[in-house]
Amino acid sequence: MSSAAMDYTANTYLAVSLAPHSGYIQNPGSLTSRPSLASLPIHHIGKVGALDDVHLFSVPKTVWEEVQDQVMSSLKSVDGVSDVAIQVPKQRAKRGGGEL
Repeated sequence: MSSAAMDYTANTYLAVSLAPHSGYIQNPGSLTSRPSLASLPIHHIGKVGALDDVHLFSVPKTVWEEVQDQVMSSLKSVDGVSDVAIQVPKQRAKRGGGEL
């Protein structure tokens, strides 16, 4: 997932880690259709890099404060979800020639 395609000013991003036994490994986007999440504005973005068990989801910042607790508790309570982490953008820096 390219950070250039992510808009941290408009969305809050969540990294959802799935357990190896999770039924969601094959279709992680189906998490958003669970009854506890279906009415919430959460969207599956895709997997994180080459990791098949970590997927990125987004929630619009305009409603994040309002739905944060419900989204986090709903995701964490799903059997097969091992971790949910809010992604914070980090400034990338070039390496200098003398730092190696």
